[in-house]
Amino acid sequence: MKTLLIAFTLITSVLFSQELPSPLWSADVAHSNLGFKVKHKAISYTVGDFRDFELSVISATDNFENAQITMVIKTASINTANKSRDEHLRSADFFDAEKHPEITFKSKKVTKNEDLTYSVLGDLSLHGVTKEITLSMTHNGTSKTRKGNELAGLYFSTTFKRSDFLIGNDMPISVVADEIKLNAEIEIVK
Repeated sequence: MKTLLIAFTLITSVLFSQELPSPLWSADVAHSNLGFKVKHKAISYTVGDFRDFELSVISATDNFENAQITMVIKTASINTANKSRDEHLRSADFFDAEKHPEITFKSKKVTKNEDLTYSVLGDLSLHGVTKEITLSMTHNGTSKTRKGNELAGLYFSTTFKRSDFLIGNDMPISVVADEIKLNAEIEIVK
């Protein structure tokens, strides 16, 4: 009996000493937008978005510090409200969506700044090239869904060069700028 009590104590202490998994948050795509803009002819911006994407956040804390953020974007879902331009962007001249069907971002480090903003260092893989970039992330607040689940609003932004990812190499920067501005309003549900 004494041995059984010791074994039970040992087993329960091991089970309860293990860390519980961190909560998983997923994008509510219906209430999110993954947008971008790029200067055209150096006088105005062409804007667009990606319609098919997933974003997940694993965070041990409610303030998202040290979270793990992963985003997967379907390249062919690019939308600039112009069918012929979208087809051109999907082609080998730009994204080559058939050969490179996904764009991914995986965070390496999420650092909370003094306000509600964060610096998110991670790897962006696009068009067969992976580069380290930093996203600015703002936590816009937390609420509840109709079903009572936790809901948080995040805003991401960054600027990167298309030339770093070998996109549109034959397109002069006088026509389409090298800098791409990313801006994403994402609602995530726990």
